[in-house]
Amino acid sequence: MVGRVTCIGAAVVDRKLHLYAPPRARTSNPARMVVADGGVARNVAETLARLGVEVGLVSRVGEDETGRTMLAGLAAAGVDTSRVVAVPGGHTAEYIAVLAGPNLVLGLAAMDVLDEIGADDVDRNWPPDDAGAWVFLDCNCPAPVLGQAVARARAGGVRLAVDVVSMAKVARLPADLAGISVLFCNADEARVLVARHVALRGGDPDGDGVELAARLQAAGAAGVVLTGVAVADADGLHDVATTPATPVDETGAGDALVAGTLAAMLAGRPLAEAVAAGTVVAALTVESEQTVRPDLSPQLVERAAARRRSQGNGRGQP
Repeated sequence: MVGRVTCIGAAVVDRKLHLYAPPRARTSNPARMVVADGGVARNVAETLARLGVEVGLVSRVGEDETGRTMLAGLAAAGVDTSRVVAVPGGHTAEYIAVLAGPNLVLGLAAMDVLDEIGADDVDRNWPPDDAGAWVFLDCNCPAPVLGQAVARARAGGVRLAVDVVSMAKVARLPADLAGISVLFCNADEARVLVARHVALRGGDPDGDGVELAARLQAAGAAGVVLTGVAVADADGLHDVATTPATPVDETGAGDALVAGTLAAMLAGRPLAEAVAAGTVVAALTVESEQTVRPDLSPQLVERAAARRRSQGNGRGQP
């Protein structure tokens, strides 16, 4: 495996409230809390490190004990945290997830400190063109950060991956997606992106699955991963089956898919094959209560993939 990944984006404390019963409005709902470090870029960075990839994080935390504890945990996992800035007077970002079983009922995000990430962070931390490196951004970053990264990537030499994160944050991306090597999104986010592109350039905003992925590719992204999973790349359109799992907590599944895909691409696998490998990492992650599975390793992933291959279930699953 060659190359390094620089992750730019959210570093967040996740507070997960697991409901003991189906939620009821306008009353108290008994729950238990699980606290873990999270944030899309942070999760991807830690997962990559646990998969043996050289990785660094560019983000902002508060100048508080929460931020210091988070950075210490990342460093222990093997992530370079030297480019994470502690903002004086700031509070480390928090995300509160209310879960019924494995399913998200309500999510609350207090992430003002992430607005401190600027376009100059992109320029200071952009890898040399000949380093065989990737840059990964999540759309928790302000629009100027995303715009600058896409502009730098268009110049060539460094591959850029972007996770859309949410429908509300689609507007932070440039309308022209050229420069993005791999765009990760779900079907709802893809529809918003396609509709935005159609409004500017004309065409048909409808479509499902591989069709949506193809439309985003036509909007400029070289590769598109539509979680669920459909893939568009230079070799065409592909359906990629998810890996079967028994979910405990689905939080972090998309981040694990991103990290597993990037790790496989660094190992030389084409996008569709890399996504299939990423689904194994995602399956292992949702079978843990933690947003990043603490015992994750290349060996665990390989054993899980081999076990599923040996099952020979005939459905094309990895």
